[in-house]
Amino acid sequence: MTSGSGNDKLNFELNILPILDILSVLICFLLLTAVWIQIGTLDTRQAIGDNSTAGAVNPPSLWISVNTQGAVQLSARDLPNKKTYEVEIKASNNKVNLDALAEKLQALKEKFPDLKTGVVRPEAQASYGDVIRIMDKLKQFQFEGVGLSPLG
Repeated sequence: MTSGSGNDKLNFELNILPILDILSVLICFLLLTAVWIQIGTLDTRQAIGDNSTAGAVNPPSLWISVNTQGAVQLSARDLPNKKTYEVEIKASNNKVNLDALAEKLQALKEKFPDLKTGVVRPEAQASYGDVIRIMDKLKQFQFEGVGLSPLG
């Protein structure tokens, strides 16, 4: 028996390179996922619903209907003194005319400062980009409750 034979069994090399490869791929995947989760969020909530108490008055709200050609119809509901507001904005090159929309929103906010709820109602084939741009305009004009409702 030699005394060196016991030490030879304890000396071995552990190849950790495959483990490091897997960890580097997982770290990259987790970082990319975290970035996309933050970019892909849109803060929306139900602006108007059936959960109100009986007899309660709905706050003033602006309903924006968008068709597939980009034409927009604004309809203000539950305004003070039972006033109504209806206006149609024609499309510009099959897209929503954002300048005209901004003018109308500015006029509405000046006339009705309590108007803080906006509901966008796109048709089924309406442009997703137009819907998002309309919601952005509502946020720019301090509409706090911006919602999305199917056109029906």
